[in-house]
Amino acid sequence: MNKTVSQKLKSLPQKPGVYVFKDAKGLVLYVGKAVKLKNRVSSYFKKTGGDNRGPRIQLMISQIKDLDYTVCDNELESLILENNFIKQLKPKYNVMLQDDKNYLFLKINIKDEIPTIGYERKILDKSARYFGPYTSSVAIKDTLRLVRKIFPYCANAKVSQKPCFYYHIGKCPGVCFGKITLEEYRNNYIKPIMQFLEGHRSEILKDLQAQMRIFATHKKFEKAAKIRDQIFALNRMLERQKLVYPKKIDQDVFSIFQDRVTCINLFIIREGKMIQKENFILENTKQLSPAEILENFLPRYYLEASNWPKKILLPVEIDFEPLRGVRSDDRTTKQSYDRSPRAFGARDGHIKIVIPTRGTKLQLMKLGEKNAQQYLEAQGDKHLLEEARLLSSLKELQRVLDLPALPGRIEAYDISNIQGTNPVGSMIVFDFARPKKSDYRKFKIKRRTVSAEGLPKADDFAMMREMLDRRFKNGWSRPDLILIDGGKGQLSSAVSVLKQNKLNIPIIGLAKRLEEIFLPAKKHPIMLRDNSIALFLLQRIRDEAHRFAVKYHRQLRSKTSLTSVLDQISGIGEGRKKQLLQKFGSPRLVREASITDLAAIVGKTLAEKIKASL
Repeated sequence: MNKTVSQKLKSLPQKPGVYVFKDAKGLVLYVGKAVKLKNRVSSYFKKTGGDNRGPRIQLMISQIKDLDYTVCDNELESLILENNFIKQLKPKYNVMLQDDKNYLFLKINIKDEIPTIGYERKILDKSARYFGPYTSSVAIKDTLRLVRKIFPYCANAKVSQKPCFYYHIGKCPGVCFGKITLEEYRNNYIKPIMQFLEGHRSEILKDLQAQMRIFATHKKFEKAAKIRDQIFALNRMLERQKLVYPKKIDQDVFSIFQDRVTCINLFIIREGKMIQKENFILENTKQLSPAEILENFLPRYYLEASNWPKKILLPVEIDFEPLRGVRSDDRTTKQSYDRSPRAFGARDGHIKIVIPTRGTKLQLMKLGEKNAQQYLEAQGDKHLLEEARLLSSLKELQRVLDLPALPGRIEAYDISNIQGTNPVGSMIVFDFARPKKSDYRKFKIKRRTVSAEGLPKADDFAMMREMLDRRFKNGWSRPDLILIDGGKGQLSSAVSVLKQNKLNIPIIGLAKRLEEIFLPAKKHPIMLRDNSIALFLLQRIRDEAHRFAVKYHRQLRSKTSLTSVLDQISGIGEGRKKQLLQKFGSPRLVREASITDLAAIVGKTLAEKIKASL
């Protein structure tokens, strides 16, 4: 243990928090949480016992040269912070969900006048209800289609004079134009939808049957018929769901399969029926036991999961102490979504974990393990097929362009401007046919070309020369192929820069109109067949360069537009403009800011002027 770590260990408090281990270069090795920071962190450096359990931990400890820590108010806050740090920093020794950015949550915007339903990748809105996570966009879209079939819901956020599109096709009850009241919509549509997503489907069925009887008794046969159709659709869906238990049991069943990476299979059982299946792939798990993997995974899963059971079935015993900090009845934190009011697990509020040894529960566990293995193998097969497809596209591109080597690194360039205003350039990089976003670069064009009338004039050729000249003055990696978005003119500008810098790099231009490929030494363009995998790759790269350039251009244009408006407001100078952009981060967020937030920076009078002007 070096002096830096030794000194910091002495100052660690006996409070909940998050600790970060770093190596000699300052790179993050591991992020962990603790109920008592001093005890937990010190345990890593004891000569015997503690966390010296295996070669993986020992290797990590040998690399620790520094540590940071953050004190939290309670265990749940430390778990939230740990989860955020792991996602942001991607530490070398932490168990990490593969592609967790792709997980989706179904969101109900309760605060809207008409509650809207959609999906998002992050839980951000404190006032909304979230359901998930879903590991597949197909699964969440199928769920939304099923929900709309059983419970028609509105697409609008506010009541107006006109019905929404879905009303015309019989998929909205008409709340959008006042056919039914907002209270009726919330009670008879949104509330059952939330019950449905939580898995309480038999309760919904009873409520619908009761409503149908009431409408029939009062001779409101049209409304009774609509509810009858809902009951029929719900019953058909329930019949298709696999019955696991004859009793109404709520369980989450986790199974695990370990290979090069680990796959965890989850069966979600509500009211005795399997309502959902998810698979999670975890990395950095090679030398960990199933118990250690689950101890890392479960608290982070239940931190974001909306649907909590009364029991969890696991294949092995684990230390479930960390899960006690994720109880659903803990509302003392700033957690950004509403949890179920039921305490998680047993009557004392603790999680109830069952390790099956026989019967249906053990069969479920084994079935889940088989599912996890098959899912992992399928993902591997998909990955191999994708790699083969990308390699074939690069080989075909090498052949049709007669390149000396496989074009592993392809750089593409595009210009975006409107009549010379806010001109920008983009450089995007594909590394063996995959986007390498860490190497993307954007250029604010410095030169200005002016017309005879003194107005800005677009000169894409000059802009392209400037961008490439600036690019090749940097010591970035040398490309195997350069792709210019444009025809002969743009290509000639780029070639002149290469000659000026004495560079011999293959370069082509791809024109949009006919998808012609122009080469410097050839008079006529190359035309590839429409189904060419090489052409698909070039189009994808060209379109990505265009997207990246347009995005940057819009950002600058929006900033310029806002600045020009602010310039017209008396009392707003350069200092104030800079403060506003630093505080809110973007022009759009300045426009969306409340008067209260603006007043905190520029005062109430100026804040009111800004809101009136934007």
